[in-house]
Amino acid sequence: MKNLIGIWLMSICVQAVSAQYPQLPADSILLYFAQTQEATRACFSLWNKDLYGPIMLVDSNTRELFANVRDRKHSLTPSEGLYKGLLPEEIPVSNTNVEWGGLQWAMITLPLPHNRFDRVELMTHELFHCAQSSLGFHFQREENSHLDRREGRIYLRLELEALYQALSAGRYTRSVEHLQNALLFRKYRHQLYRGSETAENQLELLEGLATYTGQMMSGRDKWQWRDYLMARLQAFGKNRSFVRTFAYETIPVYGFFLYQKENQWNKRVDSDTDLTEFFVEAFHMDKRILLQSYVKQVAEEYNGRKIADEELKRELSNNARQDIYREKFLNEPHLEIRLEEMDLSYDLDGVFPLDEDEGTVYLSLQISDRWGVLHVDKGGALMRSDWRWVIVSRPLEIDGNRVTGEGWTLNMKDGYYIEETAGGVYLISRK
Repeated sequence: MKNLIGIWLMSICVQAVSAQYPQLPADSILLYFAQTQEATRACFSLWNKDLYGPIMLVDSNTRELFANVRDRKHSLTPSEGLYKGLLPEEIPVSNTNVEWGGLQWAMITLPLPHNRFDRVELMTHELFHCAQSSLGFHFQREENSHLDRREGRIYLRLELEALYQALSAGRYTRSVEHLQNALLFRKYRHQLYRGSETAENQLELLEGLATYTGQMMSGRDKWQWRDYLMARLQAFGKNRSFVRTFAYETIPVYGFFLYQKENQWNKRVDSDTDLTEFFVEAFHMDKRILLQSYVKQVAEEYNGRKIADEELKRELSNNARQDIYREKFLNEPHLEIRLEEMDLSYDLDGVFPLDEDEGTVYLSLQISDRWGVLHVDKGGALMRSDWRWVIVSRPLEIDGNRVTGEGWTLNMKDGYYIEETAGGVYLISRK
């Protein structure tokens, strides 16, 4: 994906800021920046690096931003110890890292969490993303579509249930038994789906380590952290999709227990680390051949039958939903948009893969590219498997450079127009 660099000259008066965020006056924002900087300095030894750097807090509705430093293009205006301005329309607003104005930023969407632990965790999570390349981490995009399949979801849920039991166990030796069983379910899942170990590993290195870093820097003590992890695991089962969200839960739990043994374990991890094998060695899991009969026997200790029944019901409804998406995006009239220099943000919990050669449906997303900006708020969009095309439903209204459809809006740049081809397929073309 292309990192976008934008320039936007705009100053924002203090009165407007106070009206929009009466609970976030400038001194509160400065305090939040200071708390984050204090956390990164206190945890310098975690990566032998102070992760503090440029941060922007952005209102997704107005695109107003509040930064801790000035951009190199001087697009931001200093005010009350902060730097203020507007984020360009072509840059999606989300919790992420982004290049803009000559700097690499940790972008955080307003409003911030009220809880200090959650707030510091969120901000340091995104600061870690800014620092990942300097720490030697480089990633490839991999799909985890198997985690939307029945068996994939079953054995992920079993792994997470075993991790929950490890956290709630009263003795460390008992916790290790649950961790070993969690890895048993993980290894068996990888055995069922070829290539899944590589795909999962990439996301866990990308987002799992960032989440672990944020939680380590949050300021929670050991028992607060344990209770927080347990609450997250309980809530995770309500997610609509596991495809892009699982890594936020798995690595922090394994990391919690690894930290008790070796608080510098993360420094032995790099882009080439196989985290599953790393955990297998750390928790002394038996490497014998995984037999289906044995795995299913162990699953009974972790609500295996209940989980299997729930996933069978989901599979039936999911198959019907996939057929609806295929009809909407592949058979009915639709707009196909070629991706050239894409920047993307989307709802992590709204990701539903179709077949491998068809692509993945994203319930909501924003894409900016050479042709303009696409907003999908509802109804979804189909990203083809090669990430070269995105498909939305047919255009309903074309008003100059603004095109709207069911649940989506496209703002095209000058020099582009919509044309209809044979078979009801619409395309964006250059004039």
